[in-house]
Amino acid sequence: MTGATAVEGRGASASPAEPVFRAVGVSRRYPGVVALDGLDLEGYPGEVLAVCGANGAGKSTFARLLAGQEKPSSGSITIAGHDGPVTDPAEAERAGILLMHQEPLVIDDFSIGANVWLFRLRSGKDVKPWHRGRRTDDEETRAVLRHVGLGDLSPDTPASVLGPGQRQMLALSRASVTEHKIMILDETTASTTEEHFKDVERMVVEERAAGTSIVFVSHRLPEVFALADRIAVLRNGKLVQVLKTSETTPEEVTTLMVGSALRAVSRPDRFADDADRPPVMSVRHISGGAAQDVSLDVRAGEVVGLYGLVGSGRSSVARSITGQHRPAGGTILLDGREVSFRDPGAALRAGVAYMTEDRRLEGFVPDFDNGENLSLVVLPEQLSRFGVVRSAKERSMVRSLIDRFQVKGGPQTFTSTLSGGNQQKVCVAKWLQADPRFVVLDEPTKGVDVGARANIYGLIHESAQQGRAVLVVSSEAEELLQLCHRIVVLRDGVVVDEFDPEDATTEDLIRAALGGPVS
Repeated sequence: MTGATAVEGRGASASPAEPVFRAVGVSRRYPGVVALDGLDLEGYPGEVLAVCGANGAGKSTFARLLAGQEKPSSGSITIAGHDGPVTDPAEAERAGILLMHQEPLVIDDFSIGANVWLFRLRSGKDVKPWHRGRRTDDEETRAVLRHVGLGDLSPDTPASVLGPGQRQMLALSRASVTEHKIMILDETTASTTEEHFKDVERMVVEERAAGTSIVFVSHRLPEVFALADRIAVLRNGKLVQVLKTSETTPEEVTTLMVGSALRAVSRPDRFADDADRPPVMSVRHISGGAAQDVSLDVRAGEVVGLYGLVGSGRSSVARSITGQHRPAGGTILLDGREVSFRDPGAALRAGVAYMTEDRRLEGFVPDFDNGENLSLVVLPEQLSRFGVVRSAKERSMVRSLIDRFQVKGGPQTFTSTLSGGNQQKVCVAKWLQADPRFVVLDEPTKGVDVGARANIYGLIHESAQQGRAVLVVSSEAEELLQLCHRIVVLRDGVVVDEFDPEDATTEDLIRAALGGPVS
């Protein structure tokens, strides 16, 4: 492998007192928006610098500026050992900067092995007519895949079969085969599960030991405190404070991020007659995808969590019972009546809604603005009459949703231009606005900051209190313990345990999902 250790002079050209990169007075302005305002920040060799902030604080903007994908409106960024500014991604690569995006760059038509070496193809190193090219199923490729927890997959397998977490780990594998001295992880753990985070953690430890300067952009404060040496907190485009991780707490960082302390969100009380209430949704022996034989009930006013590791069948169950694809077997009962949805539209008309875990590919229409995306699901039933859209009612509803969910930008802002967390809030809002009887939320807080996460939790609880049945699919055990009344754990496509959050811990859920003791 080449990776971090392949850059000659790592640690020699930049002593601990000399920054690898220095940003001075950096600002980035867009029409009507100041994304970054006078940022001064430095990164050092062998250090993990976390960059935290609420959605829209300017974290990803800084990552793109450092990686040469955008140019500052004012100010400058200098890289040790590199003459002149980094003005484009090619220049960033020559300067030794590697950017890992929140949305992984994976070519579905390529094999898994070819995706590992994608950047070599991009740079033209293996595409000369006389070059035989490298084998993408060799032992080096397999070693790289094992390094990121994908060792059980064949390099010849098409990348199109991978789930979101596996795609992210595949993208991260390129750190082992790409020369760099600065590595930027821009929300790259948002799609990974807890077991894959161990692979990310190991990679970061190795990169730090090799002298890499690591910029870790993340909403997940437990991960920040597990990995970072320093934490830079941004709010509304400005640098609020840089803290040593050992000298601060998650509560202090959260307060700096959102401007005030967050009120703890507690799950709502169950209905008094909950035990006697018939289920809104009953699933009996459902099979399909990775799910083999799953049975569960969700009652009105109840938030049920569905937890499991990658390949456990979590999302397969969610998609099978909401019309995303036909189950291979089993029975679905809605309010006691057997149903079979031929497509998501049929499910929605019956009062069953599903929010996908992959917002970029399935969550919203990139060419639509916030108003169009927020009204898309309810347009036929709530906002039109005899085929004519009631524009005034649509505008009123959209403004209300933007305020209620605290979505950055107005109705005419294109959703694709928002931060990942704000895109997620649009996705959650449009499905809850459909007023379903039963709703499945697959990774509802993926890529969402702590403030917005508390807001979404509150809205989920509000939905339950209004009598909806809610199924939350999540790879975060801690989230489900805080959010749900019951948690169902899947392993190898079947239900292996069920927990009351009042009597369970994160370790209990992980142990059940793994099928053995947790180290």
